Amino acid sequence: MRILGLLLFLSLAAHSAHAQVTDGVSSAPLSRCAGKAGSEVRQGDPAFVTIALDGQPWMTIERTQEIVGTQPISTTITGTGWRQRRDGTTAHFRFTCALDERGQAVLFHASALLHDLGDRLPPAIVIEGAAAYPDKASLPRGVELQVQLIDPSQPPSSRILAEQVVRSGWLVPIPFSLRLPKEALPADRTLALSARIVLAHQILFELAEPRLVAASDSSRFLALSLARVGAR
Repeated sequence: MRILGLLLFLSLAAHSAHAQVTDGVSSAPLSRCAGKAGSEVRQGDPAFVTIALDGQPWMTIERTQEIVGTQPISTTITGTGWRQRRDGTTAHFRFTCALDERGQAVLFHASALLHDLGDRLPPAIVIEGAAAYPDKASLPRGVELQVQLIDPSQPPSSRILAEQVVRSGWLVPIPFSLRLPKEALPADRTLALSARIVLAHQILFELAEPRLVAASDSSRFLALSLARVGAR
């Protein structure tokens, strides 16, 4: 009951309209949560294809000193994401992920949006696309697509405007859907999109050069072609 109560409490905390990052964020903690989510969804849903977790600016990281059962929890991450099944249906959710003192994800809980109760994702610009790689061989289990939208004109601490980590069962190209606040993509500014396919912290494929993104690209589907690292 204590575990369920903590997960429900953390899930409710994730329902803020526009979650703000409370600590320094990179793709590392988000990646660990995506790995935990992918393994659990794959076990519980044989029709699983893709699961994606949103990072900045929709993710909140908080330090804590909780004990769940016998498991010490040092960090909780709350945010939003989506998953797709083999029949093509996609559902958005809110998630809570708990990390231990070593930074490993030990708990993951996702809850569907409660549309009947007015639960909606905040208004946002959505940049959709998919990333392909040149090899015909299947990717090994555990790989993920990491996508970041960057504003090069900003200092390093605030350059990442939106990010997403995607775990895909067998779907290639791997889809992504970046959401960012409407005011974050001015008409007179050009941003840069980076993408890479990673396995256990090792980059297998990535964009040879960042893809420039303008405000007009928010209405276009972006097809990215990644190159094998070391083959360029």
